[in-house]
Amino acid sequence: MDRTTLGRMNNPVRGFLHGTAAAASVAALILLAIRTAWDTPRMLSMIAFGLSAAALYTTSSLYHSIPWRRRWKQRMQRLDHSMIFLLVAGTYTPIAFNVLSGSLKWVTLAFVWGIAAAGIFQKVFFPKIRNWLSITLYMVMGWFAVIPLPRLMDRLGMGAVGLLILGGIFYSTGMILLVTKRPRLSPRVFSYHEVFHLLVISGSVAHFLMILLYIAPIART
Repeated sequence: MDRTTLGRMNNPVRGFLHGTAAAASVAALILLAIRTAWDTPRMLSMIAFGLSAAALYTTSSLYHSIPWRRRWKQRMQRLDHSMIFLLVAGTYTPIAFNVLSGSLKWVTLAFVWGIAAAGIFQKVFFPKIRNWLSITLYMVMGWFAVIPLPRLMDRLGMGAVGLLILGGIFYSTGMILLVTKRPRLSPRVFSYHEVFHLLVISGSVAHFLMILLYIAPIART
């Protein structure tokens, strides 16, 4: 069944959702940079998060909105999927850099950025590898946070950890719906794929609130 279009927009709902999220990501980046301008390394870690979110949502909005020719559609799809790795690593950056200390900080950053680099390389240059590999890497990256969880709880408290876990649940639930292709609501307008996008945006909002409310104000370790 063909999907409803708006003018020449390919998937208007997805394009609108992620276009709005892209604009919000830029605003979030500016806000976090202003809030941490007194500490340049801290500010740069916040910018890493904001840029990764803006990159993902901008890329996704363009991919889903524009009726690309086949070759460019394949390229944009690879780029779109690659940006997930970037967002996960970008989200870890202000958390690990400002809250963790010692070897745990650097091991965490090296781990998530190493997997992100490997995942992006695979998506761009070896896109025919089955999706289960990428999905596994996404989940491993995301839930690696359980390892430094005691430290995060000690420094930030239950409110911050609750937002961290909530964001992870949003992302994971969205991935499950995307893989299972459920629920099929109104396939031509709003179905499991749109629900997936809403859950991804919700996960980003939860993690943004955690960073803004609990990490930006504290002293860096």
